[in-house]
Amino acid sequence: ERKAQYSADKFELLANIVDDPGNFSVHTDSPIRSLNDLAAAAKAKPGELTVGTTGVGSDDHLALLLFQKMAGVRFNHIPMKGAADVKGGIIGKQIDVAAMNIGEALQATAGGAPMRQLGQMSLARTNLAPNVPTFAEQGMRIEMASLRGIAAPKGLPPDIRRALVQAVEKAASDPEFQAKAVQYYAPLRYLAPAEFEKVYKQIDEDFRKLWTELPWGEK
Repeated sequence: ERKAQYSADKFELLANIVDDPGNFSVHTDSPIRSLNDLAAAAKAKPGELTVGTTGVGSDDHLALLLFQKMAGVRFNHIPMKGAADVKGGIIGKQIDVAAMNIGEALQATAGGAPMRQLGQMSLARTNLAPNVPTFAEQGMRIEMASLRGIAAPKGLPPDIRRALVQAVEKAASDPEFQAKAVQYYAPLRYLAPAEFEKVYKQIDEDFRKLWTELPWGEK
C-alpha cells in the first residue's frame, strides 16, 4: 500500500491559481472523434485499446477508471512518467489515447502535435478550449482537474499569512498575469483560502470514496 508523505493539514492554503481539467486526445489520423466513438471502439476490442496516462493514481488514471465504469468498457492502461511521454506516445502512435490535462494537450497541439481533443473534464468549457465539448455534454459526468495553488508551512504568523494571501490575490487578478497564463495554456481559477480549503476537502472526500469503489494499484 502506498502512503502519502504529507497531508494538507500540515500547510496553510493561501490560494488556488490554476484549474487544468483533464481530457482525452487521439491522433488526428484516428477515426475516433467523440467519447461515444471511443466507447464503441473499446467495446469492439475489450482490453485492447491503449490509454497512456501520467502515472498510476494520477488524475488522468482516475479519469480513465471512471470512464471505464460509466461506459462499461475496459482499456489497456499504459502508465507513463509524465505528460511529455504521453504526448510522445500519441504522436508516435504507440498508444491509442492520451489522457492528460487540456492545457498540456493544447500546448502540444499548438506546437504541431497531431492531436485531437475529445473532451474536457470541467463544469463548463474553458476559455482556452471553447470548441472542445465537456465530458458532461457528451453524457459522461466526469469532472477531474489538476488544481495548482500556493501553500505555506502551518503556523505562519497571522500578519505574514495575511500579507501573502493579499499578494497572491493581487497577482492573480492582474490583467498582465492573466494574459501570460493564457499564453502558457494555464486555465485560471482563483480560490481564496477558505474556498480553496473547502474545495480541497471535497476533492479529498471524493477520492476516498472512489478508492472504495475503484481501488487503483501499481499494476
